[in-house]
Amino acid sequence: MRTRVHPLSRATYDVREDGLVEVTDRGTTGVFDAAGRWVGGELRHCDPQLCGWLAGPQLPVGVPGNPKDFVAR
Repeated sequence: MRTRVHPLSRATYDVREDGLVEVTDRGTTGVFDAAGRWVGGELRHCDPQLCGWLAGPQLPVGVPGNPKDFVAR
């Protein structure tokens, strides 16, 4: 799963196997599509740019320089 922590809100963004993004912020969770549109859950807001970056169109795995292949810190 591609997972990132939002640099400002500290919310966790996880891309699920079905391509949706699960966002957890202070114990509240919501599910969003790649455009940042709410799909379900208690949390109803997210960063649509981060959702798009994580769950939008992807380069093939292993392409050199794809930042999503780097380990998150």
